[in-house]
Amino acid sequence: MSNSRFDFNDKRYENQISQIIETSLIDLYGTKGYKSIIQTMMKECRKSEKEITGNYELFAKMIQMIFGRIGDAKILDPIKMEIDRIGLDQINASEQIPSTHAKQMRLLIADDEPHLLELYQDWLKFDNRHVITAENGQKCLEIYQKENNHAKSNHLEDYFDVVILDHNMPVLNGLQTAIEILKINPNQRIIFASGYIEKTLSDSLTNLNKAIEIIKKPFSIEALEDMINNKSLLNKFNEVNSNRKDITIKYSIAITILNNYNHR
Repeated sequence: MSNSRFDFNDKRYENQISQIIETSLIDLYGTKGYKSIIQTMMKECRKSEKEITGNYELFAKMIQMIFGRIGDAKILDPIKMEIDRIGLDQINASEQIPSTHAKQMRLLIADDEPHLLELYQDWLKFDNRHVITAENGQKCLEIYQKENNHAKSNHLEDYFDVVILDHNMPVLNGLQTAIEILKINPNQRIIFASGYIEKTLSDSLTNLNKAIEIIKKPFSIEALEDMINNKSLLNKFNEVNSNRKDITIKYSIAITILNNYNHR
């Protein structure tokens, strides 16, 4: 790539490019489609998946070979725009003095799809975040109990800033896991990942007696990152939950907030 903004000898930056490419292809073609495209590229150029997704010039050449001109507009242009953005972020970050006192954000993510967990962890671990993943609700609860108990025994704050739960998981589903977590810490911030916003919100109000933030599946990593960082959305839900109105009114207010957010 000719633009000097991309000439960073930085593993973190390389990983970011790889994640942008992976996320973009998964958003367009799903996990199976992504794997099929990458396997085709690997056969053609005899390179590994990481070598392809970490090298934009090689990836672009393979996309043009597979998709022709349509690949430029549909796949490569949005990826180039996102790489441009992180290239500028990288330059700006290098000109600033890093803060050694910033609190590390701690995330616990539960999902029964290993590939998605790996994707979440690889992407979200940047920007001073510590990410722990679990493949089902029971494992998530065990991790939560262990880390929270350790924090309490050392007179520290509650361990996790955000717990992200896939609503449909084996052993314990997202709702069941949330019930147990809120018994330990009623103030724990939880985000549900669900394809059914209305039902999930109704379940949370009925069973948890509070509205829970929900990100609508399928979603991009950038959308999840935005919700994690979105304090205004969190504040709106805290306001809903502190209101003494009945469940029907709370549902109406919360569903409007979620629909406005998820359809931005």
